[in-house]
Formats: sequence, C-alpha cells, structure tokens
Amino acid sequence: MGKTLKELAAAFASRQPQQVDGLTEEAPILGIIPFHEASHGLWNMYEDVTEVQGAGWVAMNAPLPGVEVTSDLRKVDLSILGGEIEVPEDTANMFGGREKYFARKLPKLRRSGMAAEQRIVYDNFRAWALDHGKATDAGATADGTYSIIAVRFSEGETCGLYSPECFKQGAVLDTQPINGGDLYKAHSGPHQGVLVYGLRLKAYLGVQIGDPRSVAAVVNISRDHVPTEAMIDDILAEVRATPGSTYLFMHERTRNMLCRYKAGALQIGPGGRDLDRQITH
Repeated sequence: MGKTLKELAAAFASRQPQQVDGLTEEAPILGIIPFHEASHGLWNMYEDVTEVQGAGWVAMNAPLPGVEVTSDLRKVDLSILGGEIEVPEDTANMFGGREKYFARKLPKLRRSGMAAEQRIVYDNFRAWALDHGKATDAGATADGTYSIIAVRFSEGETCGLYSPECFKQGAVLDTQPINGGDLYKAHSGPHQGVLVYGLRLKAYLGVQIGDPRSVAAVVNISRDHVPTEAMIDDILAEVRATPGSTYLFMHERTRNMLCRYKAGALQIGPGGRDLDRQITH
C-alpha cells in the first residue's frame, strides 16, 4: 500500500535518519499513513473510475460482451511542510557555529509533525467526509466536540503523496541556508533587528482521496453523546473496512468513551488473569 515516512526515511534519508522520528514522535497518525511517490514531483495525476462494465455470462460459442472502464483524470497538488529557523550570531558561536547549532535543532520537529497531522486529519479526511455526505452526527451541539474518522488506505487511490525532492539531500526535509549562509538582520520574530543566521526547511507532501468509499466520520461527539455501536459499524461498512488497511482516527478521550462497548463484549475464561479494556486495534 506504499511506505510510511519511517520506511521512506530508512531507504532515502541516510544523512538525517532521526529527522523523521522528530516529525512523528507526537504525531502517530502521520507515522502510519502509506505514502506514494507523486507522478509529477509537485502534483499527482490519477484516474477516478466512474463506471465499470465487467465480464458477463454468455452461452457457449456466443460472442463475448465488451468490458469497459470509464474514468476521469484527476490532479492533486502537494502542499509544503516547511518553516524557517533563525539563530542570533552570538548563540550560534556559543554552540560552535551555525552548522552545529542547526544540526542540534533539526531532530526536534515535534510541533511540525503535529501541525502536519492536524491538517491531514481535519482539513483533508474530516472535511472530505463532511463535504461528501459521509459524516454521521452523534448529536452534541456544544463547543469542544470530538470526531471519529474511518479511513481505508488503498494503493494509488486513498494514500499520502510525497515528492522525490523531499529526500534529495538524504533527509525528509530539504534544507537551504538563508542569505547563502551569511549573517542578515532579522526583520520580524523574536530576534527582530538582530544579526542572525537562517535555515529554510521544506518538504512536499500531500493527501489523495481517490476512492469515495474510503473515508467516513462520526462528528459532534461528547460524553453525553457517545456514538452507538451501530454508528461505528456503519462508518466501517461505509469505507468497506478491511484488516490491515483501515483505521479509526480519534482523540484519546474519544477512545476512552468507547471502552464501554469493549467492556460489554469481553469474555473471561477460568484461566484468564489479565484484562485489557483499552481499545487500540
């Protein structure tokens, strides 16, 4: 189904293999999404199958019917995961120079990974389910509600996308020194007006939802409006859930709300000693 960011890093990011750990340390969803190489570097072309006329039964020696697949060509643009790091001249000197300072900073990318994960979950999967009528309302109306998102990943259809530009320097994030690596005066931010060194970070990543039967959601969840077992079954049926390719993404608090259903389904035998009520698979 494609390779995760960690698997891609193991294959292509020999210079900064720990960089991907920083990105996914507090972004577990980002760490399990299968990624495919984009067809054109910064965008991906794929076929959206709209109609299939398959093989049919015919009498012996009768002409065979035509088999046709009608599809539309779709284009998905990748987005940029990136940012800039600046360090004042004196701070860089205290760490042995700008190269050593930036080398210490690069593995610590937890916030970048969390921001990327949030965008994938909310701006792609959840938004797609709401826009395409694939969302079930649990009934809560107050602020601070939660969602459960069901996603079935499939090769070439619903998956993550990456550009080879991500790994050309042996790291997930392409890095380039700002101002050619020379000092410049910061115009904004915490170091405004101070001479700094800068480093630009950039990766081209995206999400493709090419199968309308691969994403569904339950929205407006609260402690007083917990999804029923039937709601969970319905979104799993909506995405044609299969073991190993389908995930339910949710906040840990939402997962804890669902423990009531697992508790009701538990069976304890005479030799049983352990009891695990956590829903993790």
